[in-house]
Amino acid sequence: MSKISILGLSGSLRNARFRRGSLSLANEIEGIETEKELTAYLAQQTRIRADDFLEAGLSNGAPFDEVYRALQKKRFERGLSNSEAATATALWAAHRAGAIISHIGLAEHFPPNGPVREPKSLAAALRAADGIIVSSPVYFGDRGSLVQGLFEFIASDPGLKRDMAGKIYGGLAVGAKRNGGQETTLIYQMLDMLNMGLLAVGNGHETTAQYGGTAKAGDVGTFASDQYGLETCLGTGRRVARTALMKSLNRNSAALADKLSVHLWLVQDSKDGRGHRYFQNWAKDTHDRDPSINVRIFDAVNDEVVRCLACEVCPTHLGDAREYRCIVTSADDFFVKHHDELLDADAILVGAYCPEDRSTIKSVYQQFIERTRYLRRDNYVFEDLLVAPFVVSHIEARQSLHIRMAGSMIRHHTIMHRPIIAFESEGQLLNSAAVAGDSDLFLARSRELLVGRYLQGREETEYRPVGYQISAAKALEEQTSGKMARTIGRRLADHGAKADRRLTLKKTGSN
Repeated sequence: MSKISILGLSGSLRNARFRRGSLSLANEIEGIETEKELTAYLAQQTRIRADDFLEAGLSNGAPFDEVYRALQKKRFERGLSNSEAATATALWAAHRAGAIISHIGLAEHFPPNGPVREPKSLAAALRAADGIIVSSPVYFGDRGSLVQGLFEFIASDPGLKRDMAGKIYGGLAVGAKRNGGQETTLIYQMLDMLNMGLLAVGNGHETTAQYGGTAKAGDVGTFASDQYGLETCLGTGRRVARTALMKSLNRNSAALADKLSVHLWLVQDSKDGRGHRYFQNWAKDTHDRDPSINVRIFDAVNDEVVRCLACEVCPTHLGDAREYRCIVTSADDFFVKHHDELLDADAILVGAYCPEDRSTIKSVYQQFIERTRYLRRDNYVFEDLLVAPFVVSHIEARQSLHIRMAGSMIRHHTIMHRPIIAFESEGQLLNSAAVAGDSDLFLARSRELLVGRYLQGREETEYRPVGYQISAAKALEEQTSGKMARTIGRRLADHGAKADRRLTLKKTGSN
């Protein structure tokens, strides 16, 4: 089996680990066998860091800048800040998933002021990783300045940015309270990483897959008491490692024996159908360049999309994925008519046209996304598919739809690719070459990940109705009765049979 490397990057000025301390952190994590042992380790290590601050003068009422300067004069090989503890948690899960792990505290390379320290060693560590996990404290609903320094470091170096493209990214955010800006921090980080060419994943299905690790820890030493936050960090680490491994499995081992099926969901257009015409031409050009790619446009704009009723139990009952089980049954409804076909996607583009004049818009975007709720809650039927927003926007449209698309679609337990955005002015596209390049990259990565998905096999992924008591009671009954296990088992078997039909092993070897 391929070996993959995951690098954890901790972005707090309160970090304890530098140089040898970072090296020893990975070794310590690798020796932990159970989650219970991990929690005890985190409690011990964050307590050590809290004591460091007390001993540096905090217990005597010294000003915090004096305490910080006193700590900066020392180099520790033990203790963890809250952000480091989040990183350690995710790295432990990545290691248990089969990854080689390493750690860097960003404060080692980005001082309070002045140039980046040892940029070559930082760039080398980034290049060596198959995936990165970035942990940050929350400042005003956004990342800390150390993480911002990391992003600027990658973006300002064309060679490094090129080499980082295609690597797997997962984010962790630590805030002082449960709703302290963790999710906005993760969304902003995700968008910047996508724009630099990385592929993004959220956290695992165990805590209802969303944007990444969301920990609640304000004072130094409090991370280990947030069990739910700890679970989201564990899920993110597993997700990054599993996705990086899935991507690596395609290295000269197998190929897709049939056509790549790319679905484009058209959810917004102008009344004259300008967007539909653009996407039709794009699909034709794509097929002409590569006949092994089949693009199918689902025009939801000119169809009926009944609004989601937000049922307490969704889908209506446990069953096979091919069975339509949304409570909306109107014969004219888009999902009633196309449910079975939607499940045949190998990759998904969420398409929209954004004219300057909003009075000309026809949009079903929001009700369409809401209706995909039953597909997400059906144990993530689009799990591990590559997804990208594809927006054709008038240069003066001032649209933010691609941000909303990415934020919603990652919750389907998918892998996000950077948005494809075409800018239009006076009926002409201004960035045709860039759109073609992003499109080709998306298609190539879709094929690569699909082959890896078949080689790896699907997980026993189960939607967890966190926060829904009625749904949770029903899910518990399905688990206890064995119905859920049997349903998931059938899906895994179907996935395996599909892999056997669609893959061709190469003579150079197989996994």
